[in-house]
Amino acid sequence: MKLIIMRHGEAVTSGPMDEDRYLTPNGKQQAHLAGRWLKANLIGNQPVDHCLVSYFVRASQTFSELKDNISCDIVETSSDVLPMSNPQFTHDYLDSLLLDNPSYSSFLIVSHMPFVSFLVEEVTVDRSSMLFDTSSIVIIDYNIERKSGLIEKVYHPD
Repeated sequence: MKLIIMRHGEAVTSGPMDEDRYLTPNGKQQAHLAGRWLKANLIGNQPVDHCLVSYFVRASQTFSELKDNISCDIVETSSDVLPMSNPQFTHDYLDSLLLDNPSYSSFLIVSHMPFVSFLVEEVTVDRSSMLFDTSSIVIIDYNIERKSGLIEKVYHPD
Protein backbone atom coordinates (compact mmCIF):
# COMPACT_ATOMS: atom_id res chain seq x y z
CA MET A 1 0.00 0.00 0.00
CA LYS A 2 1.33 3.43 -0.90
CA LEU A 3 1.00 6.09 1.78
CA ILE A 4 1.40 9.54 0.26
CA ILE A 5 2.13 12.41 2.64
CA MET A 6 2.10 15.93 1.24
CA ARG A 7 2.59 19.42 2.61
CA HIS A 8 0.35 22.16 1.23
CA GLY A 9 1.59 24.66 -1.36
CA GLU A 10 3.11 28.04 -0.57
CA ALA A 11 0.64 30.21 1.36
CA VAL A 12 0.42 33.87 2.23
CA THR A 13 2.47 34.58 5.35
CA SER A 14 -0.28 36.07 7.47
CA GLY A 15 -4.00 36.26 7.83
CA PRO A 16 -6.61 37.00 10.48
CA MET A 17 -6.41 33.33 11.54
CA ASP A 18 -3.86 30.67 10.59
CA GLU A 19 -6.57 28.38 9.23
CA ASP A 20 -7.68 31.08 6.75
CA ARG A 21 -4.31 31.55 5.04
CA TYR A 22 -4.66 30.82 1.34
CA LEU A 23 -2.28 29.74 -1.41
CA THR A 24 -0.24 32.25 -3.33
CA PRO A 25 -0.22 31.97 -7.15
CA ASN A 26 3.14 30.20 -6.77
CA GLY A 27 1.59 27.82 -4.21
CA LYS A 28 -1.18 26.91 -6.66
CA GLN A 29 1.41 26.25 -9.36
CA GLN A 30 3.51 24.16 -6.93
CA ALA A 31 0.50 22.02 -6.03
CA HIS A 32 -0.49 21.58 -9.66
CA LEU A 33 3.02 20.43 -10.60
CA ALA A 34 3.13 18.12 -7.58
CA GLY A 35 -0.10 16.53 -8.78
CA ARG A 36 1.42 16.02 -12.21
CA TRP A 37 4.48 14.39 -10.62
CA LEU A 38 2.27 12.18 -8.46
CA LYS A 39 0.28 11.00 -11.47
CA ALA A 40 3.45 10.23 -13.42
CA ASN A 41 5.28 8.52 -10.55
CA LEU A 42 2.58 6.57 -8.81
CA ILE A 43 -1.03 7.03 -9.62
CA GLY A 44 -1.32 6.97 -13.41
CA ASN A 45 -5.02 6.92 -14.18
CA GLN A 46 -5.94 5.04 -11.01
CA PRO A 47 -7.76 7.01 -8.31
CA VAL A 48 -6.32 7.30 -4.83
CA ASP A 49 -8.46 5.13 -2.57
CA HIS A 50 -8.75 7.57 0.33
CA CYS A 51 -7.65 11.19 0.79
CA LEU A 52 -7.40 12.82 4.21
CA VAL A 53 -7.13 16.61 3.91
CA SER A 54 -6.70 19.27 6.59
CA TYR A 55 -9.63 21.67 6.74
CA PHE A 56 -7.27 24.69 6.67
CA VAL A 57 -7.83 26.73 3.50
CA ARG A 58 -4.31 26.25 2.13
CA ALA A 59 -4.54 22.44 2.39
CA SER A 60 -7.99 22.38 0.80
CA GLN A 61 -6.75 24.58 -2.04
CA THR A 62 -3.72 22.35 -2.50
CA PHE A 63 -5.98 19.32 -2.81
CA SER A 64 -8.13 21.20 -5.34
CA GLU A 65 -5.03 21.82 -7.46
CA LEU A 66 -4.07 18.14 -7.23
CA LYS A 67 -7.46 17.16 -8.64
CA ASP A 68 -6.40 18.45 -12.07
CA ASN A 69 -4.15 15.38 -12.25
CA ILE A 70 -5.46 12.80 -9.80
CA SER A 71 -8.81 11.64 -8.50
CA CYS A 72 -9.78 10.25 -5.14
CA ASP A 73 -12.53 7.75 -4.33
CA ILE A 74 -13.08 8.99 -0.76
CA VAL A 75 -12.21 12.52 0.37
CA GLU A 76 -12.26 13.21 4.08
CA THR A 77 -11.72 16.68 5.51
CA SER A 78 -10.09 16.40 8.91
CA SER A 79 -9.21 18.41 11.98
CA ASP A 80 -6.78 15.65 13.02
CA VAL A 81 -4.03 16.53 10.51
CA LEU A 82 -3.35 20.13 11.54
CA PRO A 83 0.10 21.65 12.17
CA MET A 84 0.24 20.54 15.82
CA SER A 85 -1.91 17.39 15.62
CA ASN A 86 -0.82 14.12 17.21
CA PRO A 87 0.87 11.91 14.59
CA GLN A 88 0.37 8.77 16.70
CA PHE A 89 -3.39 9.35 16.70
CA THR A 90 -3.36 9.71 12.90
CA HIS A 91 -1.21 6.59 12.58
CA ASP A 92 -3.73 4.61 14.65
CA TYR A 93 -6.58 5.99 12.56
CA LEU A 94 -4.77 5.08 9.34
CA ASP A 95 -4.15 1.52 10.53
CA SER A 96 -7.79 1.16 11.52
CA LEU A 97 -8.97 2.34 8.09
CA LEU A 98 -6.52 0.07 6.29
CA LEU A 99 -7.56 -2.97 8.31
CA ASP A 100 -11.21 -2.23 7.49
CA ASN A 101 -10.35 -1.68 3.80
CA PRO A 102 -7.76 -4.30 2.79
CA SER A 103 -8.26 -3.51 -0.90
CA TYR A 104 -6.76 -0.02 -0.52
CA SER A 105 -3.63 0.44 -2.58
CA SER A 106 -3.10 4.17 -1.94
CA PHE A 107 -3.84 6.71 0.77
CA LEU A 108 -3.08 10.46 0.56
CA ILE A 109 -2.71 12.92 3.43
CA VAL A 110 -2.48 16.67 2.69
CA SER A 111 -1.36 18.56 5.77
CA HIS A 112 1.16 20.98 7.29
CA MET A 113 4.57 21.35 8.90
CA PRO A 114 5.58 20.21 11.44
CA PHE A 115 2.89 17.50 11.43
CA VAL A 116 3.98 15.94 8.11
CA SER A 117 7.56 15.54 9.39
CA PHE A 118 6.41 13.98 12.64
CA LEU A 119 4.02 11.67 10.78
CA VAL A 120 6.76 10.39 8.46
CA GLU A 121 8.85 9.65 11.54
CA GLU A 122 5.87 7.91 13.17
CA VAL A 123 5.06 5.58 10.25
CA THR A 124 8.50 4.59 8.93
CA VAL A 125 10.42 1.50 10.00
CA ASP A 126 13.64 3.42 10.63
CA ARG A 127 11.83 6.45 12.13
CA SER A 128 13.00 8.60 9.21
CA SER A 129 12.33 12.29 9.45
CA MET A 130 12.64 15.10 6.99
CA LEU A 131 11.69 18.69 6.48
CA PHE A 132 9.04 19.34 3.86
CA ASP A 133 9.19 22.25 1.45
CA THR A 134 5.81 23.58 0.39
CA SER A 135 4.19 20.99 -1.92
CA SER A 136 6.75 18.31 -1.06
CA ILE A 137 5.54 14.71 -1.22
CA VAL A 138 6.80 11.52 0.38
CA ILE A 139 5.61 8.13 -0.86
CA ILE A 140 5.96 5.36 1.70
CA ASP A 141 5.63 1.68 0.86
CA TYR A 142 3.44 0.92 3.89
CA ASN A 143 2.93 -2.55 5.35
CA ILE A 144 -0.22 -2.78 7.45
CA GLU A 145 0.94 -5.97 9.16
CA ARG A 146 4.08 -4.23 10.43
CA LYS A 147 2.23 -0.92 10.83
CA SER A 148 5.19 0.83 9.24
CA GLY A 149 6.92 1.31 5.93
CA LEU A 150 9.90 2.54 3.99
CA ILE A 151 10.28 5.78 2.08
CA GLU A 152 10.12 4.93 -1.60
CA LYS A 153 10.10 8.31 -3.36
CA VAL A 154 10.40 11.97 -2.45
CA TYR A 155 9.30 14.98 -4.45
CA HIS A 156 10.42 18.55 -3.79
CA PRO A 157 9.30 21.43 -6.03
CA ASP A 158 11.95 23.28 -8.03
